[in-house]
Formats: sequence, C-alpha cells, structure tokens
Amino acid sequence: MADSELGRLSSIERTAKLIAALLSGRELTRAEITALLGVRVAAADRQLAAIARHVPLVREKRRGRLHVRIDRSKVAGGAERTPIATMIAACVGASLSKLFEGTTYEKGMRDLVHYVSREALHPERFQDSRRQFVFLVRGGEKALPEKEELLEEVVDAVQRRRGLQIRYRGFDGARQSLRIEPLSLAVYDHQLYVIGRSRGRPTHPYRFSRFEGAEVAGGSFQYPDKDSYDPERVFADSFGIFVDKRYPIEDIEVTLARRWATFVRSHRWHRSQESFLRAGRVHVRLRVRVCPELVSWILGFGPDVRVIGPPPLKQRIARLTREMAKVHSRL
Repeated sequence: MADSELGRLSSIERTAKLIAALLSGRELTRAEITALLGVRVAAADRQLAAIARHVPLVREKRRGRLHVRIDRSKVAGGAERTPIATMIAACVGASLSKLFEGTTYEKGMRDLVHYVSREALHPERFQDSRRQFVFLVRGGEKALPEKEELLEEVVDAVQRRRGLQIRYRGFDGARQSLRIEPLSLAVYDHQLYVIGRSRGRPTHPYRFSRFEGAEVAGGSFQYPDKDSYDPERVFADSFGIFVDKRYPIEDIEVTLARRWATFVRSHRWHRSQESFLRAGRVHVRLRVRVCPELVSWILGFGPDVRVIGPPPLKQRIARLTREMAKVHSRL
C-alpha cells in the first residue's frame, strides 16, 4: 500500500496491522510505528495502549527512543494467550464485516480475527470461523461501498468527538443542512445509523444512507455522561429506530391465532413484552411507541392478529385493512 493511502486506514485496520507486525517478532520504535500506520505520535500511543490491554508488551527506552515488543515469556506460558471466550467474541464481531462488504472495514475486521487467533489457546478451532459464526445481513447497507469515504469521515468524528456539518435527506425526501454532535454509530435491522444531537433538537438517529455529505465542523465536544446520554435509555420505549416524541408511548395488546403460540414463547419483540394464552388465542402485551414500525408489525400478521387496545390503534388498523382490501379488490 502506498504511503499516501496509509492515512486512510480505519482504526480497526491500524490495530490489526500493528498487532501483525508485533506478532511477527519485530521490535518497533515509536517512529517506526507512526510510519507503519501513517499516523501521528499521539495516535500511535493510543493504538499501543489499546493493544496492551489484551497483549503483553515490553516497553524499553534505549538511547532516548522507545522500543516496543511482545513479551514472549508471558505468551509462551499460556497464561496470557487469547482466551477462547475472547476469540469467540472476536469471531462474532467479525461476522458483522458482511455489513461492510466491499470496504476496508470488511477486510480489517476479518484480518483481526486471523491475527488474534495466532495466540489463541486452540487456534485450529477457528480456521472455519467465517462459516461457524454468521451474521445474516438480508439486504445489507445500501450506501456501501460507494460511500466508504463518507463513513470514514463519520467514524473519525465519532472517535475524536468532533462536530459534523451534514447534508441530509429526510424520510419525506426533503433536504436539510444541520450540525450534529455524532454520539454513536448504530446497527439496526442490518442498516447503519448515526445517533446525534444538535442544538435545539433531541437526540435523533440519522440514517447513514441518506447522508449526502459530512464535514468536520468546529472543535471537539464533551462527550455526555451516562445520565445525559445512554443509547439503551434513548431506545427503551421504541419498537425499532423511531424515538420521535410525536409517537406516544402506549400499553399495546394484540391477540394472535393459537398457531403462533410456540413462536411467541421463543421470540421477544421488546423488553416490555408479556404473553399468555386466553380463550384459545395468544395475547401479547407491550409498552412501546405507537410508531410506523409497530403498525407494520401488526399488519404483518394478516388475518391472524386482532388489536385489543388502545382504541385509536385498533381503529387505525381497521381503517388500513379496509383500504388495503379496496386496493386489492381492483386487481
């Protein structure tokens, strides 16, 4: 890879590249690490700090220069080898690489498993990891690989806590330009979202494929503490990705035909879910936002579903089914 391309390496690729160099037995100076990764000294030190949490390193200062190598004495004894649980976690994480198909992220995530498995307790168990641990992506992320450079810009801003000026197309097709503080990169239903906040607006999930541009804007921002921002709490009452307060949180109850009983017992759509059998039908209760995703979920059961409440939702589903019946009667 040419020197001009090194600066575009993702954080995952840099970590994998540095681990590979150290595992090969090389002893590297700080200057050699910065040249290898195409980053500045501070970024190289962050990479070393991240690796040191999992791989035993020896740091020695000779003639005013820092030298780094893997502590083979600890690795050889087996006590510091990569545990099986850590390897499995890496394999499961790498299975997400399919979501980034055609980008450098895909290769970086796969390569990291290969590098880490060299020091696994039983490396032979992971030679077929791509088929043993699988993430089924359905349609995949439509914006990739074409918008890989844009994704790099977003990921860098998330890592460095930098504001972004984005050009974004809303769900209704309207274009808008706004400045956000990108707090998280989230995967939902095999799609990428940037969870961000902006002045005067609540925290919001922005669909990555609808980004038409993004540029770093201003300096860094203070990442909020957990009381101010916790993704689990943001989406606690959501039936999917919608968090807009215009969709009220309601107690929902539907009944399904008895043939759904086994499926309901083995499936959880939301953490608030309760289910039970009554009068030959399966009842499902949820406390969630009455959003378009919930409506689509109910309609997806076809004639097997009946809405018990709340009444406005029941009336809405009844109206939609009548309209659908009219449309299909014309065919």
